[in-house]
Amino acid sequence: MTHQDLFPAVVIGGGLAGLTAALHLAARDVPPLVLEADAEWPGGCLAGGAPDTFEHNGRIWSFNSEHGAHALWGGYDNMRAVLDRFVGVELRESEGEEWINRWGREVCAVEAGTAIRKTWIPAPFHYLQLLLRPRFWGTITLLDFLSLPGFLYSIIFTVGFDPIMEQRPLDGMILEDYFPFWTPNLRATFAGLAHSLLAAPSESISLTAFIAALRFYTMLRRDSWRMAYLPGNPHDCLIQPMIDKIEARDGMVMLGARAVSLERLDGADGWLVRVEDAQRGGVRTLRARRVILAVEPPAAEQILLAGADTAELAERIKFPHALPCAAVRLWFDAQPRAGAPGGMFTGDFPMDNFFWLHRLYKEFFEWGEAGGSAIEMHFYAAEDVLDRSDEVLIITAASEVMHAFPALRGHFVSGAVRRNGRHQTRFRVPDAASLRVETPWPGVLACGDWIGYSSPAFWMERCCITGIAAANHVLAANGAEPFPILPPRRPEWLARGIGGVVHAARRVLGPPIYGAARLLRGR
Repeated sequence: MTHQDLFPAVVIGGGLAGLTAALHLAARDVPPLVLEADAEWPGGCLAGGAPDTFEHNGRIWSFNSEHGAHALWGGYDNMRAVLDRFVGVELRESEGEEWINRWGREVCAVEAGTAIRKTWIPAPFHYLQLLLRPRFWGTITLLDFLSLPGFLYSIIFTVGFDPIMEQRPLDGMILEDYFPFWTPNLRATFAGLAHSLLAAPSESISLTAFIAALRFYTMLRRDSWRMAYLPGNPHDCLIQPMIDKIEARDGMVMLGARAVSLERLDGADGWLVRVEDAQRGGVRTLRARRVILAVEPPAAEQILLAGADTAELAERIKFPHALPCAAVRLWFDAQPRAGAPGGMFTGDFPMDNFFWLHRLYKEFFEWGEAGGSAIEMHFYAAEDVLDRSDEVLIITAASEVMHAFPALRGHFVSGAVRRNGRHQTRFRVPDAASLRVETPWPGVLACGDWIGYSSPAFWMERCCITGIAAANHVLAANGAEPFPILPPRRPEWLARGIGGVVHAARRVLGPPIYGAARLLRGR
């Protein structure tokens, strides 16, 4: 066997993390081979799909489908750097985000995005600016003011506890533990926020996951809640351009190639990657100097447990669960009230967030100019809800949308459901038992939204950070210059000060409190 028989790097997974790693390798003349299990639509959670098509007024309308990723948050600095470095996507800053709350039959809406990020009240108390918006009063009751002590306690604790940097998942503590002394209405409202931030139902969200998400997305800086929309569906404006750049620099992307296992090369520095090849049929074996694992947790666990050289250590790793979800699109031949291009449903609504596609994407502009509208909603719900038929989900979504936007009543045209299998990570704060960028196996790196790394980032930003980090390890082994990884933004002065005080108090008071708790639990 010669060096020419070895791929310098094989990237397993063609989602955002894997393509990010591959792009940075190719840019430094380390041509990667990317293995993507899907034979038609690469991209993972950003993958495209077959178009949604329907007939209306004698015309056939067709719109590209995708999984539902539309925007970058304010803290997605490394993802922005990747786009600027390789893709050149022009993002559209959000004009605002609407918060629609239902408690019982009462529906109230308020534009909350600009209130949160443009207020003069510093973080972490910038949410109090909502009290100065008259429409927000319709979402709360006088009884909710009884939650103020519990609310302040939760906020201060959030600012002073960084689960990701401290590597403390606190397994067993659940979302409900975040809301001591909160009224049911306010608890339901912030639970809706948790669903959207973590893409999961309440029963699948841990206390530390919610705290970490709040810290990253909104609690430490006002400008963290600043969304910028992609100009089109992610496949066309992000995934395919990334693949084109990789292939233009002598990299390869193999579709329909599902990695099965990893095994050490005998007498050589490298790995055998066994692959089920849907395009050619059968199982083939590839040789790689370095391997980057960039798949969702169940797939990573399956690959690592299947190899004789990886199984023993893999059994000690805690792999997060993965969750299903669904995106529902509805078309109406009427326009809703003027408002923001997207937002959240909270309270009693069964869906969690929404995007008005006719206000965002060029391919929907003609439908909007013809007087129509199109909305996409995400259901991060329990499996008994997601197991309902497409027709039931569409009827449920249409009924709720017409309740929130009365101008659309009687104007429903068509609906479509995009079901995402168990691909969405149930976020668990990474700790010493998690799979990290530097894995226990020499020459094997990992990246993805669930991989351990010293960054508080979430989802697409975490994919990009860990993708760059994994690529940098391979580049270093090849004597090439690494790429910079931008640090997280510094908290605002008040949040930084409160965080320092709380952290110091925890260091002094924490050990005796934890000791007393363990003693009581033992008794």
